[in-house]
Amino acid sequence: MIKAIIFDMDGLMFDTEILNAVAWKEAGKLHGFDMTEELLRSHIGCSVETTKKQMKTHFGAEFDFDAVRADRIAYSFRHIEENGMPLKPGLRELLTYLSEKRLRTAIGTSSADMLVRFYMDHTDLNHKFDVIVCGDDVEHGKPEPDIFLKALAGLGVKADECLVLEDSYNGIIASHRAGIRSVMIPDLLPPTPEVEKLFFRKANVLTDVIGIVETLNGSEERPEN
Repeated sequence: MIKAIIFDMDGLMFDTEILNAVAWKEAGKLHGFDMTEELLRSHIGCSVETTKKQMKTHFGAEFDFDAVRADRIAYSFRHIEENGMPLKPGLRELLTYLSEKRLRTAIGTSSADMLVRFYMDHTDLNHKFDVIVCGDDVEHGKPEPDIFLKALAGLGVKADECLVLEDSYNGIIASHRAGIRSVMIPDLLPPTPEVEKLFFRKANVLTDVIGIVETLNGSEERPEN
């Protein structure tokens, strides 16, 4: 019986992975660094600290990660303020379904709390998540399981009563390590054979998750209060 769903955020709820990639490239140019597609894809789903280590290793000790990241965030924020928050297809419909079925919901993201608050302040989603766990709420970010384990504890459900929705390899690995079944809805990263061994199901859009939950729960069953 599925009683709760944990959502990743960037690339899963919001169509921000592409925006952030453009923002990283523009911020890199300002500081004289070339942000390649390979480098940017390698840190999708990673914590800020992991991303910092990867970029410092790639560019060298002279790379001012904090300054470049600040410009990256400023670029993304300006775009969202001018154009609105880009929602992934099916997000509204899935959240409406989960509310109607009284399933609990959480966000489990590697992004920092300040980014999550900005995103949520700039959406018009009429949905209150029961739990939000950010990358700076735990010691170890994805692919370690800390974020999902903390979300699971906050939701008050068992691992086999929950599904994780993810678009990144690191998120799928983290869910697997947490012992929670995951559904991958690919964004910039197609599933690899190695990742396919770790997730429970693959979906094309978020509304596909409705059918997965219906199958697991039975269409007439309801979660216990």
